[in-house]
Amino acid sequence: MILDKVVRRALSRAGVVRVRSALNPFLWSVVWSIVFGVFAIVFRDDALAKYFCLVLAALPELAALAVGVGFAVKDPDRLQSEEFVLRKQTLKVVYRRGATAEQVNAAKDIGVIERLSKPRRKGEDP
Repeated sequence: MILDKVVRRALSRAGVVRVRSALNPFLWSVVWSIVFGVFAIVFRDDALAKYFCLVLAALPELAALAVGVGFAVKDPDRLQSEEFVLRKQTLKVVYRRGATAEQVNAAKDIGVIERLSKPRRKGEDP
């Protein structure tokens, strides 16, 4: 019964991802590595099946490593969280409007932009 609760809690938490980056789909592929690792243990007596499962378990990890290195070299911003990238773009817009680094108060200006971007209800003041 305790195992059932642990599995249910893990599955409910699996859908809650707070950091969003280009690597998230590849990081979720770790589940396949675990599954094929378990199959390798199950087929430990059959050498061909065991090594086949181990190769299948290694493929998602190698793919995640290759994609991570590729993004790190070509476009490092894709490895950042969505929130970081959005704040960076917001600061670029503020700079383009003529603000200098001394004039920009990131906490204040981003908060103002976020407040203005929310949809207004009918009859509500801007």
